[in-house]
Amino acid sequence: MGSSFVRAAAACVLLLVATACGGSEQPPKPSGPPELSVADYQQKLDGLVAAIRPLTEQLNPAATLEQVNQVRGRLGAVLGEQHTAFSAFAPPKSAAVPHRALIEDLSSFGTDLRKPISGTGDNSCGVPSPEALSLHEAKVATRKTLGRPTTAPLPEAFTKAGLQFAGWPLPPEPAMPELETRRPGNGELLQRGPGGPTTVTIANNSGKLDAVVFAVAGEDPARPLASVFVRRDSTVTLSGLSVPFELYYKFGNDFDAQRRGFTRDCEYRRVHGALDTPGRWSVGIDTSTLGKSMLLRLTPSGASDYRSVRIAEAAPF
Repeated sequence: MGSSFVRAAAACVLLLVATACGGSEQPPKPSGPPELSVADYQQKLDGLVAAIRPLTEQLNPAATLEQVNQVRGRLGAVLGEQHTAFSAFAPPKSAAVPHRALIEDLSSFGTDLRKPISGTGDNSCGVPSPEALSLHEAKVATRKTLGRPTTAPLPEAFTKAGLQFAGWPLPPEPAMPELETRRPGNGELLQRGPGGPTTVTIANNSGKLDAVVFAVAGEDPARPLASVFVRRDSTVTLSGLSVPFELYYKFGNDFDAQRRGFTRDCEYRRVHGALDTPGRWSVGIDTSTLGKSMLLRLTPSGASDYRSVRIAEAAPF
């Protein structure tokens, strides 16, 4: 009996030893990133702004597109580093929600700003954009990236958490460069073909863009009965036209007489539905006019005659 008791006691000791060594217990779970106090988190936010501000201040003085892309690259790198740093700690519990939004912004900024902006390629008018305009647009695009709507709620959210964050330090809106803007006189005829008894009064209501209006018999706007320059917010009466014809519009800025077209901000419209009755027609459209619209005709007796037509975007011509 004594030996049996000894063996049982030894087994018990072995079991206790195994249990004490952790044989049946789970290993301790790793702790999460350290949670910062409000004061320490505020110091991180201040450091974030201090790291970005010198770079955003370099944006508007940049004199070339290459320099803008250099600033963007440095900004992207710094914001990427800040994303890594802010992901390594936990915020005060009161700032958990804005902290997550801040990290998401840092991640997307770091990716977007490292992409260079190209100034090559034709614009909406089919010509290369002026270098000064490409430079301005690159600065505006960079500023817009940092001022994206997702950032707008952050200052108020951090204030509620007892912290101060005024948003990303944006540079001022860059000044618009002075660009050449050539404009014939309002009502200047640019092309003139065979005449007729019909007139059309054309109102350009765009507010921002000049227009060239073409009276076209057939499908080729390059061979119109006539074309006339209509300045923005102006009216022109084009006479001596033979029916039937349709109206084509070129809207834009800076008219190049050699190419008979604009060099910036081009939009194209076509009034579908031929004017096939002689008389005095009237039409007013702008770049936002699409779909059904009305043409007015004054009859010889002085009465009004309305005609419904469709105004649609046209292929560049």
